[in-house]
Amino acid sequence: MDINSPIQRLLLIGQKNIQNSLLTGFLHQRLPIECEMLDAAQELNPETLKANSLICIDGHSLRYEKCNEILEVAHARQAGQRVIIFNIDMNTSYEQLVQWPEMVGFFYKGTSQNHMVKGILAILKGEVWFSRKLLNSFISRFRRAPAQTPPALYNLTKREKQILQLSATGAKNADIADHLNVSTHTVKTHMYNLFKKINVSNRIQAINWAKQHLPSLELDHAE
Repeated sequence: MDINSPIQRLLLIGQKNIQNSLLTGFLHQRLPIECEMLDAAQELNPETLKANSLICIDGHSLRYEKCNEILEVAHARQAGQRVIIFNIDMNTSYEQLVQWPEMVGFFYKGTSQNHMVKGILAILKGEVWFSRKLLNSFISRFRRAPAQTPPALYNLTKREKQILQLSATGAKNADIADHLNVSTHTVKTHMYNLFKKINVSNRIQAINWAKQHLPSLELDHAE
């Protein structure tokens, strides 16, 4: 399973109080998945944190360290779990958890139940639910200029780029020839020419070069 697998249930983790009970019931009525409440006081383990779950944590009930621990478990299991945290203040340590791939949303104090449903429905469709300010801060912190494009890339023909891209997927010469509707001799000729242009001596080196420098291309039939 992976992080892109469909979410099957919502697990709300928080104190067993009237507010969380009412919220669980409201979400159960409004969402197309089953919703279940787990007491934050009980021990949380792989059996309770089921696969393909949207783990909805009450930030008022669980400290930052416990939320981080749940994310560590979810990441290690690779069981299609995603995590959202609600009932937190803006600009707190909880927002640092955005770095986890399984972290998909924050809902701050004062968020209405209807707005929370709107966000969760978006998450069920594969989106994330973070504030623009938080996303801008995260992107600014981690964005780096890409590696400089080697001049050899500009010297490759469209057909050579296609063949190199297909080779990087593990395709053999015969597979490439079939895909591009050309002869294997033509593929070998192109491979020989592109080897010289990118200054490599074998297919493995060419594939490594392609994975580092060649952008994703639409593999259409070039002339």
